[in-house]
Order: sequence, then C-alpha cells, then structure tokens
Amino acid sequence: MKRREFLKSIVALIGLATVGCMPTKKENGRDYYHILLISDLHLPVRSKEFPDQAVQDEIWQKKQNLINNVNAWGDVDEAALLGDLAARYGNETEYRVVDGYVGSLNFPYYAVAGNHDYMYRDEPKKSGKKKKLSLEEKKAKLEAFTKRYKLPALYYARTVENCRLLYIAPDAFGSDVELSQEQLDWLKKEIAEHKNGPMLFFCHAPLYGTLRPYNDEINTVNRTAQPAQALSEILAEVPPGSLWISGHTHTPPTNDSFADDSVNRVHKNLVNIHNPTIDSRNTYTNSLYIYKDHITIRTFDHNAEKWLTDLERTYTF
Repeated sequence: MKRREFLKSIVALIGLATVGCMPTKKENGRDYYHILLISDLHLPVRSKEFPDQAVQDEIWQKKQNLINNVNAWGDVDEAALLGDLAARYGNETEYRVVDGYVGSLNFPYYAVAGNHDYMYRDEPKKSGKKKKLSLEEKKAKLEAFTKRYKLPALYYARTVENCRLLYIAPDAFGSDVELSQEQLDWLKKEIAEHKNGPMLFFCHAPLYGTLRPYNDEINTVNRTAQPAQALSEILAEVPPGSLWISGHTHTPPTNDSFADDSVNRVHKNLVNIHNPTIDSRNTYTNSLYIYKDHITIRTFDHNAEKWLTDLERTYTF
C-alpha cells in the first residue's frame, strides 16, 4: 500500500466513528457473556519501531483485518481496551485515528488509559525522544481521555452478569501506571462489598511478579501496577475466580509465561491475564467468556485465523 492510500484508509476509517458506548446484553440462546480484550493498539502504528513503510502498511492492514474478524464473530457483547490506544504521544492526530478505529467496532467498548495516552507532550524533543508532561498537564490529558471516550469517571466499576468489573486509572502520576491512595481505598471498599461473584480488574499494567523476567524491563516499577505491595495486600481479599487483566508488556502468546498459572497467579483467588499488543506483524486477541459458574479465556490468532486451544484456561467461582 502506498503512503497516500494508507492515509486515505485512515481517513475513511475515521468516518466510521460512532457516538457513545452503551452496554448490551447477551443474545438469547447463549449461556455466556463475551468480552473481547484488545491491548496496546498504538494507533495508527509505532513508526519508530517499524520505520519501513511497507511494514507499517502491513501492520495497519492486520489491524483492519482484526476489526473485520471480531465484527464477524457476532457474539461479542463488549470490548475492553487495555491502554496505549495512541501510538506514541497521545496527540490529536493519533487520537483521530483511534476514534475511527474503535468507532468501527460493532459493539460497545470500555477503555483504560496507558502511559502513551496521557504521559507525554504532543511532540518529541529535538532529539526525537518523548518529553514527559508536568503533573498538572498529565491530569488534564487523562481527564481529556476520560471525556473523549465517554467513560463514567476516571476510574469506575460496573456489574456484568455475576461479575464486578473495575476499570483502573493511572492517577498518581509517578511511574507509568501508579494508583493514588484514593483509588486504593476505593478498590478496598469495592472488594469488601462484593463477595457473590468474581471481580475483573482492567488495568494497563500487570501485577508485579506475574511474568518470568524474560527481559530487563519485566517486573520493574515502570512495567507493573504500583504501588505493588499495597495492591498485593488489598487484592488478597478478592473472591474466587477473580482476574487482573493487563497489557503494557506486549507479551505474546509465544512467551512461555503468557498463560502459565504457576507464574500468572497472584493469590489463591486471583490470576493475571496478559494481553499482547496488536501493533505487531503477529496479531492476537484474548476473549473472556463469562458463564454462570466459570470464566473461560480463549486466545485467537488473527494471522492464522484460528483459536489457540492449547492456551485455553478456565476459572471457576
């Protein structure tokens, strides 16, 4: 695809944007509720990581194919967008592409912010490096993200079937994904009040120690939700079948700790579900299937057009 055609396709996709994201109910005849997980969209594409125009075009086409696939499934009730919707800076140019892309989904979506959505200035330094915003600027950008994607609040909770869904915001502005004391108190209160079903936590970053350290950045402060110790103590009280659902590390299904409960499990009742970036030449998504007494996680390979049955996992409650 030539660059002019690439840009035309982006403009066309922007025109598909819809207004509002209201929840839907599962269709009659199904005994599950399907939540699609999409992480680290990095729209339109991370040109610094993929400088070759042909590779950028290939990745963009794969992202469009993903939309076509999930829209064709017909049983997706909603999607969770796990942060880093914007490619690099979270500027207006990137967000216009994000608007068109997520607007082309045939079902509602709920988003959480990632570091590339709120932490950086709209343009890089002269050296080409990202420039971090001041505390007040980060707050303003995160609030703008919340309004743009019509989220109920900076962080919030919903009930779907017998599950309590909590959407986590990086509102302490220290590390890449750090929670304020106010939000930690809110989490503690939510957990204390909901014991009749599992809790699903949607957060851009994973919990500390839930991946093998396959590179120097895994299980570091900037690659895990913070404050790690406080979160660990609070989350020890979650009900059975609860899941912490994250992206940020771009961990692919080919990694040996992607779906290994021996490392993904945080506490007796809590497992971290890792999700790969779709800004890649190899594209995958996870799906949550919520049943009456269990949740099943399935992984779809959008390149091979098949479900990876060896990665399927089920958690009862």
